[in-house]
Order: sequence, then structure tokens, then C-alpha cells
Amino acid sequence: MEAVDGFAELMRGLKERSGLSYGVLAKRLHVSTSTLHRYCNGDAVPTEFAPVERLGRLCGATREELVDLHRAWILADEARRRGKGDPEPEIEKQTPPDPETAEPEAVAGAVAEVVTVGPAAGRAPRSRTRLLALVAGLAVLGLVVPVAYVVGRADDSPAGGDAGSAGGAADTGPPAPLSVGISSYNWAEPCGQYYVLDQKPGHVPPPPPPPDTRGWARALGGIDGGHMQLQLTVTGRTQAPVVLTGLHVRVAERGKPLGGSVYSMGDGCGSGITPQTFDVDLDAPRPYPKPVAGQDADRVVPAKDFPYKVSTGDPQVLNLDVHTERNVASWYLELAWSSGEQHGTIRVDDGGQLFRTTAIEGRTTYGYWPDKGTWVAQQ
Repeated sequence: MEAVDGFAELMRGLKERSGLSYGVLAKRLHVSTSTLHRYCNGDAVPTEFAPVERLGRLCGATREELVDLHRAWILADEARRRGKGDPEPEIEKQTPPDPETAEPEAVAGAVAEVVTVGPAAGRAPRSRTRLLALVAGLAVLGLVVPVAYVVGRADDSPAGGDAGSAGGAADTGPPAPLSVGISSYNWAEPCGQYYVLDQKPGHVPPPPPPPDTRGWARALGGIDGGHMQLQLTVTGRTQAPVVLTGLHVRVAERGKPLGGSVYSMGDGCGSGITPQTFDVDLDAPRPYPKPVAGQDADRVVPAKDFPYKVSTGDPQVLNLDVHTERNVASWYLELAWSSGEQHGTIRVDDGGQLFRTTAIEGRTTYGYWPDKGTWVAQQ
């Protein structure tokens, strides 16, 4: 509870300093007032950092305060996952949540050799009625925004060996001394997120608030278009440091880009802050994460390659810009680690399935205009 209480105290302090009411902040964060109260009281922890960062910026947090807030959220989120913090209250099944204020719930699973937790990608509905029903059903079940949580076990095979795959048999060795979570599918939120849908604009419902767009796209049978800005949070399970020795990109399949139209989720861009990232070109013969410098206003954030170190009190955030300009690609990641005489790899995928990303160059892109209540082709 200490990590959760510390995070709540930071949230509460920013809110009080801003002079803004819970109602005003909640509306700007696209959450309910009661949900924001729970965050600031330590009764719940957001499943993504995006709303926390937006609150910090709305309350005038400095760059150093945002860094402290991010670290506190990582530790509180890990405590919640391990059951040390109080979970989100369950949603009553007979009362569907308001789509404007509903909060996603974290998904947890049993520890195995490699475990990924998250819903399987859905098929495109056959009618608009079934489509809207599916979107509502996903919201009720708390699967609107899948939060993948990946764990592994030590690998006694030679360095670079495969630690297993999702759904494989459990390892008899000790569990890996670290955990990996997908904390965001779009660290640049609300900018730079596109989905390719095999749907005409007139049949596509309005986009939901930013935290819910991925589940919305899944319900429509869509996949990520162009760039996926994936954020991984790696946390050690022991006080002893664990060295992250490398991140490997595994492309299982490449082919001609998928058909369909492109739908943009972005608005309110241009913050002037770009984190240090890893660029992954899925069109390359052998894709790899290339470190890229970031930008914080006039300050350059230097590029940093592996290795990294993590422990229980020192998590690490990895921001990836995974993209394709010529293909559709199915892929996953393997994070290599070592600790003392132990070493292994952890597979990171999309809720037990491969990530899929398709090129969007040369296609019509649509953006939603709320005042017109329709999708409009962008120039």
C-alpha cells in the first residue's frame, strides 16, 4: 500500500495546487469524477500512465515532477498487479458503464514459462447493430483497453536461446526476476495513432476517449496502421539488479499491405516533448531497435542503447516506434536479461497473439469532426 499511497499523495498535491475542481479535471481527463476521487485517495490506480500525465500537465507540473509522477505510477501499478494495492471496484454487470467515463480494468494471469494476458483480436461484425453491441460488451467486460502483462522464467539454455512461447509448458526452473508490462500502445497519445478498418466512414461509430481507442478498433476488426508507439515497463522482482541485455524483434510474416481506409485518432498534438525512443523498421531485412535521441523543448535527451538495469525500486520504461511503410507485418519482441548466473528471454506480444501493423501510405485518411458528427477525409 505504501507505493499506492505515495502515488495518490502526488496526484492529490497536484490537484490541490492547481485550484481546479475534481469535476473540471475529470471532464478534461475523460474520466468520471468518482474515478478521479479514487485515484487521488489511493483507492484505485490508473491502468495507463496517459491520464496521469495529462493531469500533471493540466496542473502545471514541471518536467522533474512529471518524471517523479511517472516513477510513482510504475511502482503503484506494480503493487496493484501483485495484489498489494486495492483493485478497481468491479462494474455491476446489469449497469453498463458510460462510454465517456468508463475506466478499463487490468488483466492478470497465472505465472508460466511465458504468459501474456489480454483478449484475442475480434472479427469484424456483420452489421452495425452487432458492431455497437460488441463495443458495449467489451466495455462491460473491462476489455476495452487490453493491458498485456508478461512474465517469464529463467532460461538454462545457452545465451540467445528461446525461453519458450505463449501457451508453452511450464518451466521447472525458478521464475524470472523481472516482469514486463505494456503500459501504453501509443506513448505519444493523443497524436500519431491510426487504425486501418475495412469499413466505410458512414458505418464507423465516433471514436471513444483516447484510452479506449484500441479496444474500439479491435471491435471493428481494425489493426494498427503505420506506426505503433509501444511503451514497455520493466520492473525487477528482487532488490538485486537485473540487467536487460537486449531487445530482439521477431517478424513472423510480411506481405502486401491490407486494404481498407485509415482512421486517425489524433488531436491536440504539438507538446514539444518527444521521449528517447527505439526506432524499429519492420521493412528492414533484420529489424532491430535503434536508439534515437528525444527532445524536451530546447533540451536534447541523448539516445541510450542497451544494457539497462532494473530492480524492485528502479523500473525502466522503454518507448518503441515500430513502423512499416511498405508491408503488413506480424511480429513480437523478446527481451533478454541476466542476473548473476541466471539468464533468459521474455516474449512480449499482443495478448497471446502477434502484433500486426500495416502500411498506410497513399490511402485516404479520415478524421472525426464532432461538430459535424461524421468522419471527414483529411488532406
